[in-house]
Amino acid sequence: MSNTSDFEPLGHIHSSAREMSTRLRPFSHPSVAAALGDPEEATFAVVSHELAALLEDYATALPQARSFSFDVGRVSRGGQEGDTRREVQPALGIGLLKLELPPQMVGRSEGEAPAEIFVLKQELGDPVGTGCGACILSEFVLIARGRSQLQLLKAFCDHLVERADKTEPRTFSISRWNSKSQYWKREQQVKARSLQSVVLPQRVMGDLIEDIDDFTLSETADWYAEHGIPYKRSYLFYGVPGAGKTSLIQALAGKYCRNLCYLSPNDPDMTDDSLKSAFVRAAPKSIIVLEDVDALFGERREAKSNKSPLTFSGLLNALDGVGPGGGQIVILSSNHRERLDPALLRAGRVDKHIYFGFASAEQRAGIFRQFYPKADEALAQQFSVNAASVLGSQNVAMADLQQYFIAQRKSTAEVAASADAVALLVEEIESRSERGLKEEPAKEEQPTGEKNSTAEANALACKHGDRGVSDDRGQSGSSSDSAKHIHIHIN
Repeated sequence: MSNTSDFEPLGHIHSSAREMSTRLRPFSHPSVAAALGDPEEATFAVVSHELAALLEDYATALPQARSFSFDVGRVSRGGQEGDTRREVQPALGIGLLKLELPPQMVGRSEGEAPAEIFVLKQELGDPVGTGCGACILSEFVLIARGRSQLQLLKAFCDHLVERADKTEPRTFSISRWNSKSQYWKREQQVKARSLQSVVLPQRVMGDLIEDIDDFTLSETADWYAEHGIPYKRSYLFYGVPGAGKTSLIQALAGKYCRNLCYLSPNDPDMTDDSLKSAFVRAAPKSIIVLEDVDALFGERREAKSNKSPLTFSGLLNALDGVGPGGGQIVILSSNHRERLDPALLRAGRVDKHIYFGFASAEQRAGIFRQFYPKADEALAQQFSVNAASVLGSQNVAMADLQQYFIAQRKSTAEVAASADAVALLVEEIESRSERGLKEEPAKEEQPTGEKNSTAEANALACKHGDRGVSDDRGQSGSSSDSAKHIHIHIN
């Protein structure tokens, strides 16, 4: 790497109608020309918004960087929302930065000399009004000496993308689609939660993991390619609020070392073309998430929000053409599957339907073990029985149980499992209902006549061989064949 003397801060560059050459020739500034020698013998590349973010992340940490800007961001120290804190985040200021890159980074032999690239961050023109206030056009330009250095600049950008897409064990990044600028904006790096921390029925978790394991095999990718089928897998996570849909998505990202890409179809700038571009430009082997899809369109396929230009056919076309066969997993979430248009749920667009219901006896005991891992199994079962007795016909979501254990965090396992303590859970649920803070139970279609009661749900599971998996014909079993439209019920 070069020393700090290689960095030259630049002033603001104006480009009026008379000075358009400044916009077209970034090397016209004297400091740039001095660093390059003969600028006419150099190769230049202006990078996109997405690449600019990756470049800035890479270059800001270099010791020779001396010009910075600061903003307030959020740093995650773990997989939970409470493990984050606000912290000042540095970014590159305007200026010229010289990089000396290891030859292997840009596809050269190990014995060759380091590759030399200049990074120019410049601001152009006068401030203009935007939705975020007055802004000045800012852009990054990569510069290499020599007229035929396209491959060098491309190799460096490829390295930035590969570096960003790579996930460390037990971590993943979260990106959101910027509809206005048409790029995936990386927001934060998150420590993944384990699958064991998501309490779901074992049969459900086992069937889902078996399906994803099969999908991610190299021979599966070859099979899709051989038959001309887009290599993707789509799931609908639907059911009552607070049942663990978001938690499971994050746990899957950690297990399969995949980054999460969140889409907001209700964005005022989300057009049909923008949504399609978001799918196409998503990183290979990422998990693309569309939350609350039931809030997008009405029964006549009209948009529920007059702020979003996205059409129903645009959503279908984006799902049909997702990505260039990069092995993406697409997850749609909804609290009300019965409100979704059948065209959205047909086989090929959604391969598996996974129902999230109220907490079952198995889940009640499971979440007790999570919070009291050293307690006897008998206490976990006692808690589940006491909860069922105290709750009666009252349903309880997993989020309610988690809140109960948070309130009991200073209690012993024996106290938390007691009927007297569990009675506080019912009081809290009723109190929230009275204050209007708890959503009404979802009056949604229950799969194959399933009711909300735990007893009837368990009876349905037994009817299907206690596997909870059925295709559209009501036959039990599971399959990774994308031609089948399969439901998994979480009771």
